[in-house]
Amino acid sequence: MMHRLVVILMIMIMVALAAAGCGATPAAAPTMPAAATTPTESAALRPVVMGFPYIPNVQFAHFYLADAKGYYEAEGLDVSFDYNFETDVVQRVAQGTLQFALASGDSVLLARSQGLPIVTVMTNSQRFPTVLFSKAEANITTPKDLTRDGVTVGIPGRFGASWIGLLALLYAENIPREAVNVQEIGFTQVAAITEGKVTVATGYGNNEPIQLERQGIPVNVIRVADYFPLASDGLITGEQLIAGDPDTVRKFVRATLRGMADVIADPDAAFTTALDYIPELKGADQSTQDLQRAVLQATLDYWQSDKTKTEGLGFCDETNWRETYIFLRESGLLATDVDVTKAFTNQFIK
Repeated sequence: MMHRLVVILMIMIMVALAAAGCGATPAAAPTMPAAATTPTESAALRPVVMGFPYIPNVQFAHFYLADAKGYYEAEGLDVSFDYNFETDVVQRVAQGTLQFALASGDSVLLARSQGLPIVTVMTNSQRFPTVLFSKAEANITTPKDLTRDGVTVGIPGRFGASWIGLLALLYAENIPREAVNVQEIGFTQVAAITEGKVTVATGYGNNEPIQLERQGIPVNVIRVADYFPLASDGLITGEQLIAGDPDTVRKFVRATLRGMADVIADPDAAFTTALDYIPELKGADQSTQDLQRAVLQATLDYWQSDKTKTEGLGFCDETNWRETYIFLRESGLLATDVDVTKAFTNQFIK
């Protein structure tokens, strides 16, 4: 009996001491719930992988900003980024190993013709970014100038946006492919122009021409979008995710569009944030960073159009999709019919 009383007395003393200790250190109490709830909140986030068809780049700043500012997390998403080639990300989205990726409209139509169930749920660039650029002294200002004797057109290869853009330009102007002297030069367009290896090169309007201009070389630019309304790059996902988990699609699009709006509102702040996602650029010299800052600034114009003023950022223009489909079919690039209306949707941008 005495032993039991001693034990009870010791327990009472320990409880009293514990109570006194809690009262003596009130600042420690608020940290307890935070530590206990953080793992639960983290576990509740839905893992999502976003695939890019290129290396880390300032042109993806809206995704970086959405991540850095916690927009994805606020939507209950745990987003990670993956970098690969466009054909690879398209395949992986179709297979479901990537939830989202960026791909051009022509890639989506070609993929769907092969039975790959992918859909564009948000337009990234409202205008197709491929351009043909040359030194101003060459006096290449119209598509017809590409057919002049001695003019050579350098492209990375007969694939991707540069090739499709060139073909669409020739198609729009009724210029036979054989009338243009095309040379495959790999991804050396800037050097090929500066060294005179080709007269004209294909590239992106928010990239290569800017590099030449910053070198003090006047350039002429022929924009494919001024001649033909190709459906440009957009955010793609799989039909299975749309059918089975539309909320995740809506949340990811909403957070990304918030990031896009923030980049447009303050590109300098966005550039600084993007540096944390692009290690090579963060450690680069000032001239390289200044060039990429100019690239980002030029990119903003591609995200916006007259339609986005009324329909909102991310709008998919049906006219562009139908024109792209007709071009692909009549050019023989698309071998079978595709239901264009199933290749894109605007249901998630509202």
